[in-house]
Amino acid sequence: MPIASGSTRRIAYVPEATFGVTPATPSFKTFRTTGGGPRTNKTTDTSEEIRADRNVTDEMHLGQDVAGAYNTEWSYGGFTDDMLEAVLFGSWAANVLKNGTAPKSFTFEERVDLGGGNQSFSRFAGTMINGLSLAIAARSKVTGSVSVMAQKETLDTAIVTGATYAAASTTPISTASANIAALQVAGLPAPKVRSLSLEITNNLRTRPLVGSLYTDSFGYGRFEATGTLEAYFETNDLYQRVLDHGSGVLSFNIGNAANQKYALLLPKIIFGNGERRPGGNTDDVMVSIPFRAVYDQTTDATLQITRGVA
Repeated sequence: MPIASGSTRRIAYVPEATFGVTPATPSFKTFRTTGGGPRTNKTTDTSEEIRADRNVTDEMHLGQDVAGAYNTEWSYGGFTDDMLEAVLFGSWAANVLKNGTAPKSFTFEERVDLGGGNQSFSRFAGTMINGLSLAIAARSKVTGSVSVMAQKETLDTAIVTGATYAAASTTPISTASANIAALQVAGLPAPKVRSLSLEITNNLRTRPLVGSLYTDSFGYGRFEATGTLEAYFETNDLYQRVLDHGSGVLSFNIGNAANQKYALLLPKIIFGNGERRPGGNTDDVMVSIPFRAVYDQTTDATLQITRGVA
């Protein structure tokens, strides 16, 4: 039998109307990724029975959980719109998305080609988006990850009857060099930023049941958006905000073409335990500042994203 190659993997997803139930004749969308993905984690336990022959009596199967993260390169539209909507528990309205309280679930499907017309499918029903990360670093692609948790994994050798697969979007990959604009930090003169990271999490949790190997559903905690800003040290202004436990707006645009950009707005970030890093003889002085976004009454959100920006 041929050995499967990772380069043949196709990842697709479809929204679920009912948690954990793959729609009949599903219309899948292809997911753009550079690797990673969920895996099933089995929980087992070993019998502690004492036997005169010194053998182990059994290894019991207690449960299964599914979790992991897909690595991505940032691009406009397609799966990005869907994943942003899912991780924010919100819905696009007039091209504006805010974090909310409406969870969404999907069935994710991974296919690998076994050659000779044979295929292997892993389907992850009851998939929810637990988190999303964004990494912007000088002279680099804009990268990130989409963290998922699923109810269960099932295997198959054929597509779901009647399933269709929409091709992935072809919008270009964004870079930190050419496709980040309008960066504002707490109303200060534009700092010279070397890197910026953003981490979003929904703090999902499993709900195990007696009589089942799988979680009943997923509970969710608070929506949290945190990150780290690294900038060249030019004046006291930015570091003074750290010492003052200051706050302010963080916003920037990301995208490659007019009307194919996102504007990310964190209307109120609070500066955390930042530090000035003097370095050595061959280093620049840097300031590294972790931050946390909190609820802003005017925006009525912690994070707001606008798409289709000129």
